[in-house]
Amino acid sequence: MASHLSMLRHDGPPPIDPASLRAHLAGLAAARGSEPWFDAFTPVEIPGGAGQLHLDTIDAGPDARATVVFVPGTNAYALLYGEFLTTLADRGLNVVGLDPRGHGRSDGARGSYTLAELVEDVGAAVRWAERFGAPVYVAGSSQGGIAAFYYAATGAPLAGILCHNIADLDEPESARCMRHPRIGAAIRPHIGALARWLPELPIPMLGYLDLGSEPVRGAASAAEVLLTDPLTVPFVRLRALASLGHGPTATPAERITCPVFVLHAERDAIFPEDYVRSVFSRITSEKRMTTYAGLAHYMIVDDVAVFIDDVDAFITETCPPKGRAAETKEQATLG
Repeated sequence: MASHLSMLRHDGPPPIDPASLRAHLAGLAAARGSEPWFDAFTPVEIPGGAGQLHLDTIDAGPDARATVVFVPGTNAYALLYGEFLTTLADRGLNVVGLDPRGHGRSDGARGSYTLAELVEDVGAAVRWAERFGAPVYVAGSSQGGIAAFYYAATGAPLAGILCHNIADLDEPESARCMRHPRIGAAIRPHIGALARWLPELPIPMLGYLDLGSEPVRGAASAAEVLLTDPLTVPFVRLRALASLGHGPTATPAERITCPVFVLHAERDAIFPEDYVRSVFSRITSEKRMTTYAGLAHYMIVDDVAVFIDDVDAFITETCPPKGRAAETKEQATLG
């Protein structure tokens, strides 16, 4: 906990050497009965709005069908989802795991970002990922799924998005995703004004989300992971919380044009299924949504084998030929 508190004083990631991170992630893999994944990734640093952005990448080779840019959940980092990402690579997909600003090994004050800044960081990762020459999908879990949804709403040319959870954060109903929905709804009209006065005020994550109720394989709960992992951040700044409470999409959900796949866990204690479906119902592009019976919020970490065939099928069915993807990008640029 002391190291986490020291994050308040840093404008970048806490110091952790690769060997220590490898050992930590190997312990997580062992607790989950998974193969270690750290060495499967090549780290890359690219310019971002708050300094350097950290990417963890896997080049699946010249025959890769597509590239998946992955965005982690609130204050997490891409390598925590290593089992999912390496499985994507095993299915013949390039992988680009993004640590957004203020997350993981990227620059930026810990927990300090806005939704617009997250979308900007996704765009930087997508532009880097285009070097593979394959159609690009954006995937994300929890807050990362919302970021993928919001990025698609900018009209950026994508082969598709895969969202574990979606939300329209400009809707009052989005307060239902908070630990105390009534309190969230009550403060929602005022939090923007307060954030202008105290933008960097830290708000504990455990007061914002009910992570203690979310199981994680190999740990007591998501709260334990949050408080013991050397790179997770146990707080969000008030500016981040304000942005997540009043964040309109660039265009309405009805105007998203790329294919959309929404994954939802039946026992998710953070995102109510009826709310997620209400947002999903507004999407008019090619779409599908699957609810996985008996699974909890951290299904992307814990239950890869349950949903990976569905992800693979979605990409297979929606992926344009590489030449057509390039033409689509060129047409969007000219437009």
